[in-house]
Amino acid sequence: MEAVAAAFGLGGAISWEPVTGGRSHLVWRLRTTRGEWAVKRLNRSREDWWLRDHVVSAEVQLEAWERGLPMPRPVHPLTPAAPLLADVGEHSYVAHEWCGGRPLAGDVTEWVGRTLAALHDLPARGTPGWAPHPVAEWLTWLDEAPGPFTDRVRAHLPDIARAVAAGADTAGLTPVGSHRDVKPDNVLVTARGPLLLDWDGAGPEYAEWELTRAAVHFSGRGEDRAAFTRVISSYQAVTGRRPPADPSAFAGLLQVYLGGAAWMVWRALGHRPVTDAERAAAGPHALELLADLRVALGRLDEWVDWLGQ
Repeated sequence: MEAVAAAFGLGGAISWEPVTGGRSHLVWRLRTTRGEWAVKRLNRSREDWWLRDHVVSAEVQLEAWERGLPMPRPVHPLTPAAPLLADVGEHSYVAHEWCGGRPLAGDVTEWVGRTLAALHDLPARGTPGWAPHPVAEWLTWLDEAPGPFTDRVRAHLPDIARAVAAGADTAGLTPVGSHRDVKPDNVLVTARGPLLLDWDGAGPEYAEWELTRAAVHFSGRGEDRAAFTRVISSYQAVTGRRPPADPSAFAGLLQVYLGGAAWMVWRALGHRPVTDAERAAAGPHALELLADLRVALGRLDEWVDWLGQ
């Protein structure tokens, strides 16, 4: 912990406590002679695309901070490997000022809509470029490793095909630079109000997709119609924009499940350099994401109806 504290110029390390709840990255609460800090060890890839994406995410985060978005203050390392990124030994870290608070418990739907409206005023920093893998590619992966796991994934191929088709047409959507993971477990309630955490996935996004995804997340995964409507209406009150009442409006949510499941399938099949433990955990995680995709597809017509009223 001393080396990490030194890399960010945070003062002498006093204590280093793990923070539970994150699944993608390891996080610690670091106490030093200069204060308290949240330090995250990124579960990064050593591929060029990862570093390019990180640079964009740091640019979005710093622009959001300069504009006063509700978020913790990011910390610049003394000798950055990339913006906001410090390499210490074999690992890469980011840090921000520790903000005392509690996990979300209560209604913040109007805050969510207003915060998204402010986020979507940030520069786009490119057009969202990720496209879901077609079913033919999934079939190729699954055919390489027949067995119980790939058989279970194969049962979701009709869902994958439907979700891929929903996001095929992006004409008329609004490219923005944004957080891209606005959901309840990334909101911390503090004495100065809610804060939006976990900015390492920030980057180009379509405003309409992020808005409907957040509306689903903050309405109990689409169970609370009134909460869903408050997110959409509070956003519309600021921007004058509302997503179209069409299944394509929810393609951003479907693509999160698709992209996450594809990544976990690759890890489970050994196509990414991960530990044995990470590979073992990837299979169940892929199936969880595909199950979430099926649930979302089953609610799609209902959510489209909510948008239209």
